[in-house]
Amino acid sequence: MSAQTFFVWDIQQVTCIPSKDSSWEQATHDFEALRQQPVDTISPNIIELADRLVDEARTSDYSEVFYEAYVNTNLEMKTHPKTACVAIPTPEALHGEALDVIAPLCEELGLVFYDTRGMVAYPDGTIYPPNIARGMTLLKEKRALAKQSADIYKPEADVPRDREDFEKILHPFMHDCLERYGYQTSQISSANVNDSLKVDGCTKAMPYGHVRLTGGAEGKNGYFRLKIHAYFVSSAFEEIYDKVSPPTELRQQFPYLKLHYINVCDRNFADKQKQIPVFINTEFASKLDEVDKIASYNQLFLLLHNRIARGHSYGECVDKHLILAKLAGREDFDNLVIQYRDLIDNSPNEYAKNRMNERWDRLLEILSTVEPLE
Repeated sequence: MSAQTFFVWDIQQVTCIPSKDSSWEQATHDFEALRQQPVDTISPNIIELADRLVDEARTSDYSEVFYEAYVNTNLEMKTHPKTACVAIPTPEALHGEALDVIAPLCEELGLVFYDTRGMVAYPDGTIYPPNIARGMTLLKEKRALAKQSADIYKPEADVPRDREDFEKILHPFMHDCLERYGYQTSQISSANVNDSLKVDGCTKAMPYGHVRLTGGAEGKNGYFRLKIHAYFVSSAFEEIYDKVSPPTELRQQFPYLKLHYINVCDRNFADKQKQIPVFINTEFASKLDEVDKIASYNQLFLLLHNRIARGHSYGECVDKHLILAKLAGREDFDNLVIQYRDLIDNSPNEYAKNRMNERWDRLLEILSTVEPLE
């Protein structure tokens, strides 16, 4: 069932407030007036929009629901009441997909696009409310990158020799996957990272804080390596850790380095292009599943603690272990203190032994004042 949430009007056909002097409230006022204002004929630009929607619906790029909603839009337009403001009926389930298509078409055809859910977009690119504008800008960028990828991506062809072309193919597959998992793109990336993929700095909120991705693609001449890490970030952990171990210049510059990370991608690409989406939707997605499972202080503790059991640690970071154990409210905390003290005393690694001996008493004193968060 269609709902009238999208409306359009042609600024060349009617008199309304210019975009620079408008606002969401003013646009709503114009909308209420124009939907009642009769016209001799529906704007040719609106008719063109209907024809373009039919063309879009007849491609194989959209859902079956999109096809059914818009394949007869041009015919339906002939029976639409002759008003300055014209409704584009849209099924509730189609709202996001239709917005992705109709808003850019309206801008191209010189139409005002009005969404009763709370957005208006003018042909000059002005969008109200302002907080919606950033999202629409990202949407335009996503569409442009997807088009670039579609123009270059040939499943049976070899991986491009140029890294920029490789990243153009990779970008939509990578970001579609990241969006499904709830990651958001950041405008901030690590120093010295040339990340046109815009993966470096992507974050996802978690119960303990957030996950931050770092890394990107490197290589040339058709041989590329995609390397990405997922860092676990917790402000509660950092506050305690900085008291135990005064932050170095590096940790001040990159605070996400304080806790721990796992490798979510370290893959070489030098064969057919079709391997790219296959990898993203299988191996890469599987690693994101692994990250999602680490969703508490206790699971973060176990991630680090198990490194000792596997022989990957000589106790050089048991201060982190104990902070996480305390935040997790583990009942075996006192036993862990004894276990880790024995580990340090018997460590063959002098660095680990000296590092922890220097801060052991201070660590226990600080942790005695910490209340569990789980």
